[in-house]
Amino acid sequence: MKKSGLTIFLLIITLNLFSQFYQFDSIPDNLKKRADAVVRSEQCLFTLSKPGNAVMKIKKAITMLNEDAESYRYLRVYYDKYKKVSSIRGTVYDEKGNIIKTLGLVDVFDMSAISGGTFYSDDRVKIMHFPLYKYPYTIEYEYEITYSSLLNYPSWAFQDSPDVSVQRSGIQFVVPTNMKLRYYEEYMNSRADSVILEDKKIYTWQEENLPAYRAQDYSIRQVYHSPVLYTAPLDFEYGGFTGSMHSWKEFGKWVYDINKDRDALPQTEIDIIRDIASKTDDSREKVRLVYEYMQSKTRYVSIQIGIGGFRTAEAEIVSKNGFGDCKALSNYTSSLLKAAGLDSYYTLVKAGTLSDINRKFVDNQFNHVILCVPVASDTIWLECTDQTNPFNYLSSSTAGKNVLVLTPEGGRMAKTPKFSKYQNLEKRTGSIYMNSIGTSSGKISTYYSGSNFGLASSRYLMQYDDELKRLLYSGLRFTDFNVSSVTYSENKTENPSARLAYQLNIKNFTSTNGLRMYFNPSFSVQDYLQEQPVHLKIPVSDITSDSIAYNLPMSYKIEYMPENVQIENEFGKFIYNLEIKGDKVIFTRVLELNESDITSEKYLEFRTFINSIARADREKVILVRVEV
Repeated sequence: MKKSGLTIFLLIITLNLFSQFYQFDSIPDNLKKRADAVVRSEQCLFTLSKPGNAVMKIKKAITMLNEDAESYRYLRVYYDKYKKVSSIRGTVYDEKGNIIKTLGLVDVFDMSAISGGTFYSDDRVKIMHFPLYKYPYTIEYEYEITYSSLLNYPSWAFQDSPDVSVQRSGIQFVVPTNMKLRYYEEYMNSRADSVILEDKKIYTWQEENLPAYRAQDYSIRQVYHSPVLYTAPLDFEYGGFTGSMHSWKEFGKWVYDINKDRDALPQTEIDIIRDIASKTDDSREKVRLVYEYMQSKTRYVSIQIGIGGFRTAEAEIVSKNGFGDCKALSNYTSSLLKAAGLDSYYTLVKAGTLSDINRKFVDNQFNHVILCVPVASDTIWLECTDQTNPFNYLSSSTAGKNVLVLTPEGGRMAKTPKFSKYQNLEKRTGSIYMNSIGTSSGKISTYYSGSNFGLASSRYLMQYDDELKRLLYSGLRFTDFNVSSVTYSENKTENPSARLAYQLNIKNFTSTNGLRMYFNPSFSVQDYLQEQPVHLKIPVSDITSDSIAYNLPMSYKIEYMPENVQIENEFGKFIYNLEIKGDKVIFTRVLELNESDITSEKYLEFRTFINSIARADREKVILVRVEV
C-alpha cells in the first residue's frame, strides 16, 4: 500500500524536529487512567545499507505521572564492538510543557554492562539520569546507534509496559530494494505502509491511543493484546560469519557451524569418562552418570564476548576452569557424552514460564541452550546450568517449548516434554489445634511434584531456616502468626518431589462473639474475577489440594458448617468438603485446573466457576460453647 510522501516520511521528519512542548492537559483522559506514565511520542528509524550494517535513531518523550514511573528516569543505551553510540541528548519539561533542563554527553555515564550473574562481557552501557521534578513532568531523549555487524533487527513493542499508556508510537525501516525485510505483525491495529523511493523501500508502522492496563501474575493469567512488530533479515552477517533465515534448518546450520569443532577434551578427562561409562551397559544410566559428573565439577556463570553471545567456549576451557554459561556447559556435557560413546545435540530454547517462540517466523528468538540426548525409544533432555537439577528434569521455564535441535544437516524443530496435570501436584496436609482463647497451633506439610517441584526448589532450596520462615511469613494468608520450625527436603529422581514441613502458632485464626467461635478452614483463597469479559489463559494444568484436620477446642461443638461443593467442567474440577469425625472437622479442598485458552466468549462461564470457588473459600465454620 502506498501513501503520500508527507505521511510516509512522518517519522523521519519528527526525528529531526526541534524539541516540542508537552502540556499535561493535552493528554486524553482515557490515557491517564491506571497509568504511571504516558508515552507522548516514540519513534524509531532503522536504516539498512547492506547485510550487517545499519543505523538506528530513537526519539521518545514520556510524561511521568507519579513516583511509580521512577525507572523511566534512567535511559540505558547498550553497545559493544559491533554497535557504536553516535549521540545522546535529553530534555526535561514541566507540566505546562516548558523546558526546565537540557542534557548532553556531559550527563552520560559510560560503564561495563556486566550484570550480577555475568563473569565477563564486553558489553557496555551509556546511562543518562534525568533529574527528579514535580509530577507530572516530561522527559524527552534521542540517541543514535551505528551497527557494523548485525544478526537481529529491532522488534518493536508499541506499548512496552502495562502501566504505561501510549499516545503515539511508530517505527520505520529504510531498506535497499535488493534486500528483503521480513516481518510479523501481532495484535496490530494498523498494517504496514510502504513506498519505493529510488533504490530504497520504506516501511512504516504506527499505533496510537493505547491505554494502560492492569497486569496480573497468577496461575490464571490475562492475555493482553498489545501490538508488537517482529522483524528479521533473510540473509545476514554477524561477527564475520554469514548466514540465512530462509528456514529453521538454515538458521540452525549457521549456529551449528559457528559452534562445531569445539568439543576437544583433555585425554585425562576422556579416560575418566570412559571409566565411568564402563560401569553399566545401559545407555540411559550412562547419560545419568555423565550428567552428574558434569554437575559435580562445574558451575554456571554468564560470559558474553562478541560472537560469544552465540558461540560457545571450547570444552577444554570449561574442563580446566570448571565454569561456563549455558552454551559452554551444554557443549561441555555433549563432549563428555561423546567420550562415553553417546550422541547428543545442542538445542536452542526460549526460556521463560509464559514465553515460547513463534514457529511461523524464523528469527533468533532464543535465549537459552539445553541438551537433547536420544536413547533407545526415548529422548533425554538435560539442563546443564543447574548443578542441583535432577537428571532429565526440565522446569516450567523450558518444558513444553518449541526448540531448535542443531544437527550437522541444520536445525530441526522439536518440542520438549511437559508434565501432565496429575504430575503437577501441590498437596498440603496437616493438623490445626484450636483452643478457647483464640490461639491455634498446627503442623503442616506441603508436597510438590512436576513443574511445582521446580518452583519449590527455586524458592526454598539452599535457604537457611530464617529465610524459609520469612518466605512463609510472606506467603501464608494469616496476618498474625509465628513459625516455630521449618524443614525442606527433596527427592531427586527422574520424577522428583519436594516437601516443606513447618510448625506454626496463629493468634487470629479464630474469632469469637459471645458463645460463638468462627474460623475459615481454607488455607487457599481464590480471588474473584471481574465482571468485564477479558481473554484469559491457564498456561499449565495442575492440581492443588488441602487435607487439614481441625481439632475443636474443649467445650465447643459445631453449630454450622458450609455446604459441600463439587463442580466439574471443561476448565477443571473443584471439591470443597467438610466432615465431622469425633472432635475433629476434616477439611478437604481440591482444585484441578486444565490448561485452557479462555476467550471472551467463554469468560462468563469461567468466571462463574472461579467465583463459586472464591465464595466457598471465604465460608466460615461456626462453633458454639456448651456447658460441661
